[in-house]
Amino acid sequence: MLRSQDRLRSKEVEEVFKKGHRIGSPFFSLVFFTPVDRMAFAVTVTKKVAKNATDRNKIRRRVYEVLSKIKNYQTIAHTVLLPKKETMQIPFDVLSKEIKNILTRANIIK
Repeated sequence: MLRSQDRLRSKEVEEVFKKGHRIGSPFFSLVFFTPVDRMAFAVTVTKKVAKNATDRNKIRRRVYEVLSKIKNYQTIAHTVLLPKKETMQIPFDVLSKEIKNILTRANIIK
């Protein structure tokens, strides 16, 4: 799990959605905003992705676990990850690779 100071607050998430750039992949949509003071993430899983709260929380925990292990940031940004329905069925190692791939495409990690 990510530390509390590494997660975005709701006002920061709103700012990212208003001013940020979007990147898509088969498993995620990524919205990021760069001129900020610290690196922070948020994961938003909607009811459209998973009906049950337990499933939404499972997806969120898995994504936060991958994000907590990433250390080689190239750019400091506020980042919001939006998983898609397909995220529920993929194994953890594929999930990790996909997250790293989309963050690389956004020039957030090397």
